[in-house]
Amino acid sequence: MTDRKVGDLAEVLDNLGVFRSSPDELVAACPSGFRRVSIAQGEGYYLSLQGFAPGQPAFAHTHPDSEEWVIVLRGDGKALLADNPIPLTTGMVIGRGAAHPHGFVSGPEGLHLLSMQLPRPAEGATTWDQPGETTEPIECAFAGTCRRCPRCGGHSLNVAARTFMCENCSLEF
Repeated sequence: MTDRKVGDLAEVLDNLGVFRSSPDELVAACPSGFRRVSIAQGEGYYLSLQGFAPGQPAFAHTHPDSEEWVIVLRGDGKALLADNPIPLTTGMVIGRGAAHPHGFVSGPEGLHLLSMQLPRPAEGATTWDQPGETTEPIECAFAGTCRRCPRCGGHSLNVAARTFMCENCSLEF
């Protein structure tokens, strides 16, 4: 049985039967932090699209219980795996085993990824391996005021007076 939430692309597919879109239409890149949109998820898997504006990081982290396969849909950048960054270009496929630290940084073209995690990472199991940094709040074209999450590098929305919540890791800061 799948665990679907409002906004999951799998829910859109159930409603429409057929779905077609470009990554830009689904994951609007924002200069504050990378964005992730769930496609489908269940106990044994998690599929998502990730969008990075030019020069954006996803800070290094580890899922102790989940392997991941990533397909570069468009753009360029680097996969940060151990001590050897792997250059990323359109069409590349990379995989990493469970408990393998990883992160990403986009190049000058930005980056769109399709991520498949098997099984779905357990809630709260992810460890954050790289000290991150935030950005000053900016006006976001689609979300009001936003800034980069200091824990994961994700896009974070202003949810209350001077309180931001990350769309990716749910950190409030």
